Amino acid sequence: MAEVRALQDVGQFSASIEELREILAIVPDLPEASYRLGVALVQTGEPSRAVWALEKAAESDEYAIPASLLLASAHSAAQNYEAQVAAASRVLERDPERMPALRMRAMGYLGAGQLDLALEDAKRLLEANPGDYSTTALYATVLADAGKLDEATAAHDDMKRIALEGGDPSIEHRGCMAPALYARDYLEDFDRAEELVEECVERYPTGGFVVRESVRFFELRGNGERATEVIRSAVEGAPENLSLRAQLAQRLAGSGDSEAAEQVLLEAVESFKSAGAWNLLATFYRREGEPEKALEAIEKVNELSGGGGDQIRFTEADVLIDLGKLDRAEKIAGELEQPTYAVLLRGRIALERDDPETALRLFDEGIRNWPDNAGARYLAGMAALELGDSERAISELREAVRADAQATAAPEVLARVLYERGDYADSLRFGRAALRRGASNKIELLVLAVRSLVELERYPEARGGCEALGRLEGGGRRAAVELARVERAAEGPEAGRKAIEASGFDLGDVENELLLRSWVEQLSASGEAETALARVDKVIAADPERAGAYELRGSLLVQLGRDDEARASFEKATQLDPEHAAAWAGLATVAARASDMASAVGLFDRAAELDSQTSAYPYASAQLSYASGDADGAEKRYRNVVRGFPGHAGARNDLAWILADRGKDLDEALELAEEAQRLDPSPEILDTLGWVRFKRGELAAAIATLEQAVEARSESPSIRYRLGLALSKAGDPDRAREMLQSAIASGAFPEAADARRELAQLEP
Repeated sequence: MAEVRALQDVGQFSASIEELREILAIVPDLPEASYRLGVALVQTGEPSRAVWALEKAAESDEYAIPASLLLASAHSAAQNYEAQVAAASRVLERDPERMPALRMRAMGYLGAGQLDLALEDAKRLLEANPGDYSTTALYATVLADAGKLDEATAAHDDMKRIALEGGDPSIEHRGCMAPALYARDYLEDFDRAEELVEECVERYPTGGFVVRESVRFFELRGNGERATEVIRSAVEGAPENLSLRAQLAQRLAGSGDSEAAEQVLLEAVESFKSAGAWNLLATFYRREGEPEKALEAIEKVNELSGGGGDQIRFTEADVLIDLGKLDRAEKIAGELEQPTYAVLLRGRIALERDDPETALRLFDEGIRNWPDNAGARYLAGMAALELGDSERAISELREAVRADAQATAAPEVLARVLYERGDYADSLRFGRAALRRGASNKIELLVLAVRSLVELERYPEARGGCEALGRLEGGGRRAAVELARVERAAEGPEAGRKAIEASGFDLGDVENELLLRSWVEQLSASGEAETALARVDKVIAADPERAGAYELRGSLLVQLGRDDEARASFEKATQLDPEHAAAWAGLATVAARASDMASAVGLFDRAAELDSQTSAYPYASAQLSYASGDADGAEKRYRNVVRGFPGHAGARNDLAWILADRGKDLDEALELAEEAQRLDPSPEILDTLGWVRFKRGELAAAIATLEQAVEARSESPSIRYRLGLALSKAGDPDRAREMLQSAIASGAFPEAADARRELAQLEP
């Protein structure tokens, strides 16, 4: 323990972990060892792994308070708010005046949505620290979330007053903007917000936070001109501030004027003649997808910095990987003195060589030594996604955001992955973080936000999101489509159709095909497929070369049961556009309806190759493969869906079933079935989970799961049959007979013959 203390005193937390594990193997109940292991794991960026050690330490009188405080912090990092509240409450039971614990509990209540309790704790904090900026900020946030808007307005005004009177540059810019951001986000009083933003811009024209947030505000209001003007004025007012020039370049690039952005950075290079300015230019070229120019800029950084240290060589190798020059990058990795840099580069090289398993192992090694490296966490998340391990991917991407929300595309990826998994509130939160980061794909992020709000049934906010989408350059059509989706969810398909018709776009224009498709969907949902077909026929008559219109026509004809005509329309679409994935999928559907399974599988595979973003094509191909007896082909296709679509419960369920049915990889089958059940707790998926547990010999768990499935889907003879099997094997013949008899009495089902045989064996 003396050695551990010495290591931790000088910040060598990684080195202390193995020592502590050895100590705990010998003396598992030593509180200091548990506490220090928790500290080391938190300090090395693994708060989730620290939990058990801190919980153990918190059981002792000596470490109850420090361990519980750190435990609350670890739970906060993992966004486990209920556990955060419990840990902080343990501290307050022992020491009711411990303000850090009270703050941690208030924040936990806020995160968990227990706003009355959060407000109670926030008031106590404010009484103890009446002029404290951060305490006032917490109080104001709780009031706003609780809907106490008048009080929240006053609290945000207090934040501003405290910040401006305190003279602390680290908070005065934020405090000035607080009422403006509150007026925008909670009051939705954009005119008042604009007045307050303009006041802060006048007061702090070159303040980094003020400039960044005001630019974002004007962008969201659709006033890109004013946004550019604010940041240009800041650059003119502080020409020595390289960071402001970088913001201006980012603003111009984000608005689509890459040429002007490049010019700003070239002028910075000329003015500063520094490695930092060239490094900004290199970063710009990388983001713009111009690695050759980025490499030239990095070489200039090397020159100006005297040959470049490991960090610059690391960046050079990173750019070489962008260029696909993996051997040169690998050579640089072998020359670096810092082993962590080398490991991370080799991980990225492995990822480029389509070896995500090796990549993840190398990233793990790098992260152990550099836990707060946002880039490494992001790449580890991407490798985990490629392996189909969405839980690990989400964990790593969250850590990337925590380490540096601006450094990588982790917020964008998280928003998409969490949406696919049905975690709409979190998807919304990370999508907003991505927008704050200045992501280039603003339209797609706002679409995702609107769809998340629809799923959460927050229709007024969703309509506001559509308005924001419409203000973006090129966002008008998508805004109209998404508004139709909102209105259909809120009021029904007739409202969705009216929203499209009120948008003012010409549905006959090829540029508006998304709108035509949406309009057709609304009509079809209202049972008016014939009306939709007549409109599509008019579009084709006016423009007989539109592949998308023929594909739409085919889809409507399938709905109407006119398969021969549908096939002809789909074929015409593929002739006009051989890469029209939906048309190939339409042909696959017609083939499947004609029981031509081999053709249907091949056509769905073709559609999946052409459109890798749509899960329906490879999933349908996998299902048809299995139905036609090709279990190997089905397994391969299901694995591709699992890897590519983190929220696809069906593929996980079906793959788990195949593995269990074949009696192989049962650990993987259980993991897949449990993940499918978390995504979609339907009776069919409970049935699969129970079947997997039965195959693993976990009879008690299998029976409990299958009983839940029977309760939810009592009319299913197949589920009753499997429950009967499990009861029989567990030594409960009476209940097994009851289940099998009730299954057989239901009539024909796929396992009926097996059920009769099993029942015959149970007869006395």
